Amino acid sequence: MTLQYSNFPVHETIDLKDLSDIRHAVDKMLPAYERQSRDGTFSYRILLPRGEKLTGKAKRIGHTFQGELVLGLRKKNLLPNIKELKYVHDETHYGWILASPEVFDKFEKT
Repeated sequence: MTLQYSNFPVHETIDLKDLSDIRHAVDKMLPAYERQSRDGTFSYRILLPRGEKLTGKAKRIGHTFQGELVLGLRKKNLLPNIKELKYVHDETHYGWILASPEVFDKFEKT
């Protein structure tokens, strides 16, 4: 099942290693969401650190990232229409797919 989502079609994969990576990722995703949400093609994979001592860090990064993304969407008066899926990507990363519902529908039909 992990392999299935590791191959999920995304425009870009962003590896968030630390809280300091979040601002750059959000700044990159907001213009993409503006363009791609109109035609239902928005899709990004976020990788979070995974390991015995990194789970708490991954949760902090994930929650902060989500808050920053939603705040950025609100500031631009954009209505979020994003479906999400969290999974174990590999031995060192959790995966988090953020995509338009249409992208998920196409993927599930294949």
